[in-house]
Amino acid sequence: GKGTVSARIIKYFGMKHLSSGDLLRDNMQKKTEVGILAKSYIDQGQLIPDDIMTRLMLDELKGLHRYNWLLDGFPRTVAQAKALDKECQIDTVIDLDVPFETIKCRLTARWIHPASGRVYNLEFSPPKVQ
Repeated sequence: GKGTVSARIIKYFGMKHLSSGDLLRDNMQKKTEVGILAKSYIDQGQLIPDDIMTRLMLDELKGLHRYNWLLDGFPRTVAQAKALDKECQIDTVIDLDVPFETIKCRLTARWIHPASGRVYNLEFSPPKVQ
């Protein structure tokens, strides 16, 4: 998946990695203002609005201004991309073209432990306790 590809890229090129999913899970676990707000949308089965995701990611990018970085899972919408473009110069974009069946298989094997936010895959990275 994109997390695996991202890990290889940042290791090879020495970049900083910023995953929108990891950042969201971290904020929800720490019960930050954004984390609580994001959780309320997720609990209702809704997508987190563009302005919230954009603010979260751009605030985090401010701390990476001295580094080359790789974004993972952001931007996902045109509005997010336009907001990012206003704040940052983007040199390269990588678009992973993964067949739908592959995505479906990966998602059905993916489980998240709600209390910790840890992500497991039943096929290659199962939890120690069922």
